[in-house]
Amino acid sequence: MWKRLTRSSSEASDSDGAPDPLAELARQAASGNHAAANALLTAVTPALLRVARQILGPQHPEIADVTQEAACGLLLALPRFRGECTLIHFACRVAVLVSMNVRRRDASQVRKAESLSELQEVFPASTVPPTPEDRLLGERAAEAIRQLLGSLPEAQAEVLSLHHVVGLTLPEIASVTSAPLETVRSRLRLGRHAMRQRVLGDRKLMEVVGGCDEHAG
Repeated sequence: MWKRLTRSSSEASDSDGAPDPLAELARQAASGNHAAANALLTAVTPALLRVARQILGPQHPEIADVTQEAACGLLLALPRFRGECTLIHFACRVAVLVSMNVRRRDASQVRKAESLSELQEVFPASTVPPTPEDRLLGERAAEAIRQLLGSLPEAQAEVLSLHHVVGLTLPEIASVTSAPLETVRSRLRLGRHAMRQRVLGDRKLMEVVGGCDEHAG
């Protein structure tokens, strides 16, 4: 369904204890070095683009605009970057927030959800090669999840996106968001529970989910 972003060497460096290769570029860019800023954006733009595509859907007409806005937001946020996480993780959080704002704007006419479902349980992974029907059902289910995320409180949606889309661990999310680890755990638990309740309470969503589960089984 939703695939976690694969980590590049720059993303993995933080957990391996090695220096973040983008940290110095970030420092120079924050001090006004235009060449460093350009080099930094060149390095992180693919990750920003992947996050935007995952959260908004690959065919969303504003993918390029959201990626550009996330890049601008990253540059503005660089003075607040203290190196508690990798620069890529910091950039992905900016992209998540910008993308979620667009999702919320798009969903402003959609009725509020009562509550949302644990992603991995609702959409279990399958080892069977996908058929055209699988892909169609998968696209429908992914779009349903995107809409559900837009109905959640922002803090819960952010943690779900950082964990299930970007692939960050809970300690990494705590570092990126400057929130206590237990708060992150609570937001993830509440978000998952809300998604589950929302899916179980909506017949159309259950049809999409049931179709995916039936075919996968």
